[in-house]
Amino acid sequence: MQEPEFWAGFAETVRRIVVGFALASLIGVAVGSVIGFSASLREYVEPTLELIRPLPTSAVIPLFVLMLGLNERMMIAVIAFASLWPVLLATVHGFKTVEPRLTEVARMLQLTRLELIFKIALPNAMPDIFAGLRLALTISLILAVVTEMLSGMNGLGHNIITAARSFHSAELYAGIIVLGALGYLTNVVLEGVERPVLRWRA
Repeated sequence: MQEPEFWAGFAETVRRIVVGFALASLIGVAVGSVIGFSASLREYVEPTLELIRPLPTSAVIPLFVLMLGLNERMMIAVIAFASLWPVLLATVHGFKTVEPRLTEVARMLQLTRLELIFKIALPNAMPDIFAGLRLALTISLILAVVTEMLSGMNGLGHNIITAARSFHSAELYAGIIVLGALGYLTNVVLEGVERPVLRWRA
């Protein structure tokens, strides 16, 4: 495999990770905030979430293939679905563990519901949310590689499986090392975002 092809595959993998992770993050934080902020809604929804949460994503990949086919949409959907749950559940946990005394103070200060969310509930949930995002980012990387291996579409996963089948050990190890470096760099970027957002914890 030539170097331009390798880096083209790398770019495709990064793009799929970013898109799937972004979708999971936006949906997870938005839906998790609504569920976590409402005790009555949590009572109805949490049992269902706990039922779906332990479901291995590898078990539902055939379902996504059946519905969407072996294409780009299937890959993004699998990545987003797998990455959604850590963010969603972490957000729910962060919102529902708001100190009751803070809620009482907010009522005394006559804060509106939105002010209560953005000034008290959301800052309280941010450490949990970032923990969920960190896990979701790792899952996004794993599922991007897995779906590329299954679909045969261009990407690091496809490059690695092709190198293994062709007994090209140098390309195989290169792909694995680049994947490890990609995982490390994405974690560093997330830490760089987390540090200023959670500077108040210091």
